[in-house]
This record gives sequence, structure tokens and C-alpha cells, in this order.
Amino acid sequence: MPPNVSTVYDRYGKTYNLSRILNAQDRLDPIKYQAYSPPYISAGYYLYLCVSFTAYTFAFVYVFLNEWKIFQEAIKGLWKGLRDRKSSAYARYRDPLSILMRNYEEVPDWWFLILLVISVVVGCVIVHVYPTGTPVWAAIVAILVGIAMLVPCIVLYSNTGYFLSLNNLGTILAGYMVPGSGVACLILRAYGYAVEDQAETFISDQKLAHYAKLPPRAVFRAQLIATIISIFVTSGALELAHGLPDFCSLDQGSRFYCAWSHSIYSGTLLFGAVGPHRTFDLLYPMIKWAFLIGGVAAVPIYFVRQRFAKQLRFFHPALVLGGFMRYGTGYNLSYYTPGFYASVAFMWYIRTRYLAWWSKYNYIISCGLTAGIAFSGILIFLALQYRPKTLVWWGNTVATSGVDGINKATLKPLPNVGYFGVANNTWV
Repeated sequence: MPPNVSTVYDRYGKTYNLSRILNAQDRLDPIKYQAYSPPYISAGYYLYLCVSFTAYTFAFVYVFLNEWKIFQEAIKGLWKGLRDRKSSAYARYRDPLSILMRNYEEVPDWWFLILLVISVVVGCVIVHVYPTGTPVWAAIVAILVGIAMLVPCIVLYSNTGYFLSLNNLGTILAGYMVPGSGVACLILRAYGYAVEDQAETFISDQKLAHYAKLPPRAVFRAQLIATIISIFVTSGALELAHGLPDFCSLDQGSRFYCAWSHSIYSGTLLFGAVGPHRTFDLLYPMIKWAFLIGGVAAVPIYFVRQRFAKQLRFFHPALVLGGFMRYGTGYNLSYYTPGFYASVAFMWYIRTRYLAWWSKYNYIISCGLTAGIAFSGILIFLALQYRPKTLVWWGNTVATSGVDGINKATLKPLPNVGYFGVANNTWV
């Protein structure tokens, strides 16, 4: 198998055919599974799963040890806001921005709680009414687990800018709660992931609005309206994308390869359809120990950083784990290298030498580059890719050259027995 891909393979070295192990109800059929093949993953994807599960327990324990005062303050602030609806979140802070923001009417905490209840109810109704095969109680459990991990993930994100995704954790929970169902696994994975993902995005917007001194209730209305609009826009975009020929295949004409979606599919196949018992206990037993390793390792690393705070002030262990999680899954090194160069230039060279210029223009340039990518992507697709046009130059051809581009490499041939991995009739 190629070493750094998220694709799942069968014992014949081919892409795993999920339909060959499912019954008419889209559940795992043990007889078909026994007759076909266990799933095999690449070394890079194996490393990604191990580090991902290590990061969950590590982040929870480490952030709690390092930032327990923030946990305490957050819980007290929420409780105070619910008990006293007229209390001000800004009154607890003396910084200039908070003092200025006191002139605006704040958004009460109970407004957010009402939206939370409405969203959970709608989500539960959807999984019950539509033929998803997902029990409502499982959806509620996935949401509660996401909420339990929310504060550690948000604190880590605010300190480092690193986004710790919970999608793999939701996959495992779904595999145990609704075994053998890939569809239920995918839905519960999305529910658990969305809690943390949307919270981090929402808080980033709130932070930007706070720095820009925008009225909190105006920001609340804007975010609510934009969310409602995005529901219909996203649904329409998905319907359009699904109509494209060979959508998400590696030879798709407009290069809609869906690298991250392939990774999600692979995790759903492993822990949803095949199940965590077969994956953890029979095929890859070392992966499950990653949870214990992460939780135990967080304690000594915390005390080492406390003891050598000055020497390790630029070292954050969660970022090291995050670097491993970016390796060997959906993207190769060339995907991240340009961003690394830009970060060194702006966040170190310019910031340490031209601080005034950096303070005035850095975030404007960042927003401009982000918007430019979005708009240029739409323009390029509509002008050149929707109805393919021939435009040959180095910028178009370099991405498809080399081993990564042509998606072919020299691999070892299958053994003479015609398959690799475990012997016949030894998996269940």
C-alpha cells in the first residue's frame, strides 16, 4: 500500500469495496465480511489515528492542569449570567475594550441556551424521521460528549490557534453505540464534531467583533441570519456538487478530489461499518492504547514545563501532536509548505522588525488573502473548469507531475498466495 494515504485497502491491494460487506439494511454482514477481506490502512493513516486519539486525552488532562482557573471562571460566569439576567460579562474586566463595550446592550446567556435547545430538538427530530438508522439517544450522547470536551478544546485553540477536531472521537462512540452502521456512524460523527467546530468558529467571530467594538446584539443577529442563509446555500451547493461526474474520485475532471472526505469515509468504514471491536482488538490493537498514553503523558510533561518554564516557553506539546496529525492523511508536505513560509515572514521577521507596519496591515492582508482564494476559486471554476478549457502552463501542470501528481508509485507485488495480511478464515 502507499505509505501516506487515507484510503482503506482490501487484502488484494485494491480500494476496499464497502458494498461487499453490507446487507440490504446497509449494516455489516459478518458472513460477507468473512468471505471478502478485513480492512487495511497505510502507515501514515495508522500514525494519524494513534496521534489523534493520544491528543484527545492529552489535551483534556493537560489543559485542565494548566488552565484550571479558566475552567473555574467560565463555570462561575455562566452560572452568574443565568441567575442574574442583568449582570454584565464586561463588568468583571478592567481592560479598555471591555470598558468601552459596556456601553452596548449585551446578549443574555439564556438566548444562547434557547438556540441550543431548539437546535438539539431539530437535530433529534431529523435523525428520527429520516431513515438514518440512528437512535435519538445516541445523537444526544454524541452532543454531550462534544460539550464535555468543548472547554479544553476552546482553551487550547485560544492559546495556540490549533484546532483539535473531535470527529474521530465521535466515530468511535458511534461504532460502539450503533455497531455495524456506517450511516449512523457518519451522522453521529458530524453531530459530535459540529459542537466543537461551530463553537470555535463562533468564538473566533465574537473575538473579532469584540476587538472591532461592534454591538454584541448586532453581531448576534448577523450570525443568526447568516447561519440560516448558509443552510440553504450549503444544501444547494451539495446538490450541485453531487451532480458532477465522478465526484470525489481521484480522476475527477475538475479536481474535486475531496481529500478530507476520503479520510472521513475511511474512519467511518473502520469504526462504523467494520466496528471498533474488530479494528481495535483484532486488526490494530495498539491504537486503543493511545488514549491511555495521552492521559498519562500529560502529567509529567505539565510538571516539566512548570519546572523549566523559561526554557520551554515556546514549546507546546499539543502543537507537536497536531503536527503529527497533519502528516500522512489527506495532504502531503507541499500543501503546508507555502503557509509555513508566509508565517515565518509575517509572524517572525516582519513582526520583530517592523511592529507598527505589522500591527496595521497584517490582519488586513490575511483577510485579503483568504477572500482572494475564495473568490478566485469561484472564478477559476466557472471560467475554466465547469466546462473544461485547455490552458497548459507550468502552474497547471506542476501539481500533476511526480509520484503524488500521477498517483502511482512502485509498490511491492502481492505474495504468490494472491493476498497479503492475515491468513484465510482467521478474521471474524
